[in-house]
Amino acid sequence: MSHFSAMQKLGCTETLQSLSCSDLLALKDTIATKLTNIWTKEEAIGVILNYSQSAEELLKRRKIVREAILKYLIRHDVVIKVSADKQQLIGEALFYWTQKEWNRKELIDRTKHKLEQNVKQEIANAKIKAMAQEVKVAGIELEQARQVQDQLRRQLEEQARKREEEQARQAEEQKIRQAEEQIKRRVQEQITEQVLDERKRQLEMQMNIHLNVTQYKAPSQAEGDFDCQIIGEEFCKWFFILLNSQNPSFGRQPEEWGPQHFWDDAILHFAYSVQEDIIEQYQSSAMVSLRLLSLVKDEQLLFNPNISKNGMRCVTSPHGLVAIAVAGTIHMNTQCLGIFEQLFGLVRTPVGRNNWKMKYVNLQVKALIGQQEINQPSLSIELPALVAHLNELNAFLK
Repeated sequence: MSHFSAMQKLGCTETLQSLSCSDLLALKDTIATKLTNIWTKEEAIGVILNYSQSAEELLKRRKIVREAILKYLIRHDVVIKVSADKQQLIGEALFYWTQKEWNRKELIDRTKHKLEQNVKQEIANAKIKAMAQEVKVAGIELEQARQVQDQLRRQLEEQARKREEEQARQAEEQKIRQAEEQIKRRVQEQITEQVLDERKRQLEMQMNIHLNVTQYKAPSQAEGDFDCQIIGEEFCKWFFILLNSQNPSFGRQPEEWGPQHFWDDAILHFAYSVQEDIIEQYQSSAMVSLRLLSLVKDEQLLFNPNISKNGMRCVTSPHGLVAIAVAGTIHMNTQCLGIFEQLFGLVRTPVGRNNWKMKYVNLQVKALIGQQEINQPSLSIELPALVAHLNELNAFLK
């Protein structure tokens, strides 16, 4: 079922009429495939409006091109930027129709109010004429007129009393609903807090798991293995260029970011401190990928890692698991907003010797307050702590 206001329906009809008959029939076939006996533009427009969910959903259809919406807005004297994209034009059209609905409603309300005033005035005039006529009569007629007035007054008073009682009842019901909603919110907050506490407790328990893992010592190249420090540096360069490229201010073409770089059950532990400490946790390759992407694409942040020896460390386990920790600064445009430490747990894929995916990501961010000085970022995670993180990665795989 379609949900169009009157103005939206008129505007969409006018926009559709500017399309060619072939485009309209193709759009009709996309929206209502079972209806084949439609041959005219008017019939196609009717089917499209009836089977579309909303005006916004209809305007987003590929057949309704940007130029059709732009021409409609220009015809109706809507001031817009010629360079606006289709989504912006859709927003302008929806806003224009909303304004028209408001203006229409205001006109109806003013007309209704004027009619009510006229009716009241006519009633008052009629009463005055009736009273003037009644003054002319004597005795019983005058008494009858007074009785009629008293009866009318009692009716008005009774109506006023009933209105006050109804308003009081509605106000009391509103207070009760608000109290119930407040109780529900408090219960939900308590449940959420308990869930977060439980997640934090489980994470702390996992951090305490210890396996027999030592720092990786790079064998000779003849053995066919890799140097842990080199793979750490190469991974950090690759990851942060890939992530930062999703931010337009980085000045590079966006590279292919997505869940394909993470294992399906990957976990992101995200802790940041601005005015208070906040912890977030996400699981699944899609959720981890989207949350990291939102930092650079939506929040416009840029990560500048310090991949020198004091800014990055790397350890490995006998099973071939790799943990990489790196520190750095966070920027927005020309401002340095804070510092970060990030831990990656990598697991090699069975296809290809040098293909790795992220199994675990731990990101800690701290905002700089006031005029704090920044030296070259160095890690607070020492090798024993990094080994513990690698133990945690081993625990996840069991």
